[in-house]
Amino acid sequence: MSILFIPWDIWFTQKAVWGFNPDYITGFRIAGLPVEEWLFFFCVPFACVFIYEVLRYFFPVSPVAPLERFATMGLIFVSFVVSVVFVENIYTFITFSLLCLILTYLFLNKKITFMGHFYFAYIVILVPFLLANGALTGLFTEAPIVWYNNAENLGIRVLSIPLDDFAYNMLMLLLVITTHEWYKTRYVKADLYPIANSELPADAIV
Repeated sequence: MSILFIPWDIWFTQKAVWGFNPDYITGFRIAGLPVEEWLFFFCVPFACVFIYEVLRYFFPVSPVAPLERFATMGLIFVSFVVSVVFVENIYTFITFSLLCLILTYLFLNKKITFMGHFYFAYIVILVPFLLANGALTGLFTEAPIVWYNNAENLGIRVLSIPLDDFAYNMLMLLLVITTHEWYKTRYVKADLYPIANSELPADAIV
């Protein structure tokens, strides 16, 4: 995930798609990004995978599983339309285009069976997401810690958070969880993951 998002973040910062308020950061930067932003890409994905696995443990059958394919089809359609309509807005176009592509891949891949669990985790993760991103975008401070150039996004805010961030968050988590599930499948085949091989098809990604 970091292979994609850190260069993306560096480029967007250079293009002034977003930036960081020096009053709220240490000032130490690597490749133009505050060290806090680098740490974000290690801490947040780990925390989200942890939430995802805890929910899978307590809810072996996702409560939203019956709606999974309808949700995916709807998100593919919306992402495609938004990326086409807002093609000149860098943040919107790239985020929704990539989200559309990965959702389409997961929808067409019959081996993928974890999307119900993913959607349930995403809904739960929205609670800390709203608090954390709200803090970053000025919900609790006089000025935002992270500012956004509204000419490069949809210009719609939920509380203080750009609507594009919800798609960005989903894209980031999809990449993390898909990679996590792929590794899990490899460990299952090697008897290194605590799920019986007999529970799974030989080539399944659960």
